[in-house]
Amino acid sequence: MREEPTGRRRYTAGDYALTFGLAAVACVLIPVIGDVVAAPVAVLAVVFGGIGISRYDTGRAAKVLPAALGTGLGALSLFLVVLMLIVTGISP
Repeated sequence: MREEPTGRRRYTAGDYALTFGLAAVACVLIPVIGDVVAAPVAVLAVVFGGIGISRYDTGRAAKVLPAALGTGLGALSLFLVVLMLIVTGISP
């Protein structure tokens, strides 16, 4: 007999990666203070994305798209933070 789902959604590492990736991109758009906030959030997106992709590869996760998107957005945000620091001449 098959069990019915309880209605609670279980969030995966890929879901967290996508959330952190979107937040990092949004923080990059905020002048001055956004770079300080975006960098750690982007690192979290990349880390959770890597975990999500590895779990998909081993068969423990059903979908890879949120993890891949979160990783890409996190990496893009890190690139933009570094680019902004270089352009403005502020050393990290």
